[in-house]
Amino acid sequence: MRTWGEARSWGIARLVTGADPATAALDADVLLAFTLGGTKEEVFAHPERRLSAADDARFVSLVERRHAGEPVAYLRGFKEFFGVSLMVDSRVLIPRPETETLVEEALRFIRTLRQAIVVDVGTGSGAIACAIAVRAPHARVIATDASADALAVAESNARALGVAARVELRQGDLFAPIGERVDVVCANLPYLRADDLASLVGERTSLAYEPRIAVVAGSDGLDVIRRAVSDTNRVLAPGGAAFFECDPPQAKAISALLEAAGLRTRVVRDLAGAERVVAGRSSGEGRR
Repeated sequence: MRTWGEARSWGIARLVTGADPATAALDADVLLAFTLGGTKEEVFAHPERRLSAADDARFVSLVERRHAGEPVAYLRGFKEFFGVSLMVDSRVLIPRPETETLVEEALRFIRTLRQAIVVDVGTGSGAIACAIAVRAPHARVIATDASADALAVAESNARALGVAARVELRQGDLFAPIGERVDVVCANLPYLRADDLASLVGERTSLAYEPRIAVVAGSDGLDVIRRAVSDTNRVLAPGGAAFFECDPPQAKAISALLEAAGLRTRVVRDLAGAERVVAGRSSGEGRR
């Protein structure tokens, strides 16, 4: 059987010719470590060790699937997000690092409140809901999604992270399951234009494997956000705050939508300097 070093070299060479050559080395390292049940550092430290026949076959299978474009997160079955590990599969969108900007901004506001009711609309894997519940023990989080499959994934993640008692899952379209007033709205909703998806799949191959309903939102990418904003005032308590993730070119349009709904807005940049989150604040005094 091949040594770890030989398997790594083969994996890199194979993935360089695949769907995402720029990440070939990282993907090979991650998949080999996953196969062996260890860390990348252990692989680097012991290149002379040999794979078992079963591990070799498993590694080859994973590399071939990655070569075709299947996301590493789906191959491993989990994704790290905001300091927690989340189960993910093809039922849900893979959490992105840029969404951590939304979580950071929401937590900054939540920490000014004695208690908080938060709604994560279109929760998917539950990434935002679970990250907030873990970091803000005084918050009650409601997570909505139209997909029962997505809610099943979110429930598994909430249970695994020990926050299921404070994350309530409700099935329905956007804010339809919300009858009470909430202090915070978090929304990472689909914002890609339908005519852009084909070209973007060429650059971000994971999009070909992720649920289309979770990424595409009409001709301008704002169909779903527009519907959510139109119902935000009904659910947002006086003095509450709403945080909408967006494609940077959409920040101005989403700000205008929120301002038309009577919210004061500001735009937050992500770590790359892109306008990533539009924050809106309702008038009045909230709970302090």
